[in-house]
Amino acid sequence: MKTPLLNLTALLVLLLGQSHAADASYCYQGEVSGVVCSACASSVKAALLKIEGVQDVKITLNKEGGNPRLTILSNSPDLKREIAVKALGKAADHYDIRSLEKTTSR
Repeated sequence: MKTPLLNLTALLVLLLGQSHAADASYCYQGEVSGVVCSACASSVKAALLKIEGVQDVKITLNKEGGNPRLTILSNSPDLKREIAVKALGKAADHYDIRSLEKTTSR
């Protein structure tokens, strides 16, 4: 009787450990040029949300004239700028993701 119970317990621990790993999220921050209004931000956000693993995208317009800030939350530990640029498709003619780095802050 102990063996099936131990097997079940081990299986539950394994499954719970995997679900926590899948819940991990990584924060990426950078700059995106060409975004001058909320409609532009919505277009970029919609494109980036199509990237596998991306959970949230926030674009903050810079009121001082600099490039808008880009924040992406993803469960992927390896999101690269090139992937984000590719996700923009033809919109990359108008918007330029200048930088994208993994950070520890959100």
